[in-house]
Amino acid sequence: MKIKSLLCSFACAIMLIQLTGCMSASSDTASQATTPQTQKAQPPTIRSDSEALSTQGLQAYQQFDYDKAIALYDKAITADSNNYKAYSGKGIAMAMRGNATGNKADVSSGIAYIQKSLSLYPDYVPTFYDLALACKINGQYEVATQYFQKVIDAEPDNTWSYYGIATMYGDKGEAKEAVAYLKKAIALDPQPVKEAARTQSHFDKIRSNAEFQPLVQ
Repeated sequence: MKIKSLLCSFACAIMLIQLTGCMSASSDTASQATTPQTQKAQPPTIRSDSEALSTQGLQAYQQFDYDKAIALYDKAITADSNNYKAYSGKGIAMAMRGNATGNKADVSSGIAYIQKSLSLYPDYVPTFYDLALACKINGQYEVATQYFQKVIDAEPDNTWSYYGIATMYGDKGEAKEAVAYLKKAIALDPQPVKEAARTQSHFDKIRSNAEFQPLVQ
């Protein structure tokens, strides 16, 4: 099952909100109960040479040169073992290579690298997408849906996460759910999504569905 058209570019910067406020010096104000605020974890700092190698790895990955991407990501990790982007990039490149070759060990190892990325920086949205896609390849649809939804929660206009969920429902022949998510993806980016839905085998089980057919015209 080839799923190259699920690839998309992510905005890699995540806005982290810092809460600030003024506190009175009076003992009455200081003694007032306050509600603790939950803050996102700060991302580890990545060395510039490692960051540059990650960028090269991403470029190779976007050209479907998975071997080259993995090699570059390995160099990035060697340069900086805290490079969460490189772990995630290597992981999805391995998973995609495994999908292309049928090597299930590549897919499993890829998922482990992506999980390593999340252990370093749990709030990195592109890693959510990478894990969703890798788990989808691995047939772990429930986990994949969970992580596609995490992307959507952070980026409501992320076309290919809606599409990713639609393809899983399509694979299962669940037309109503597949159509619902496909409509959301089409609303955001009509032509690429329609072309993908027309040509990919994910929707073969529902191609005769009366609601699906007009969507891809």
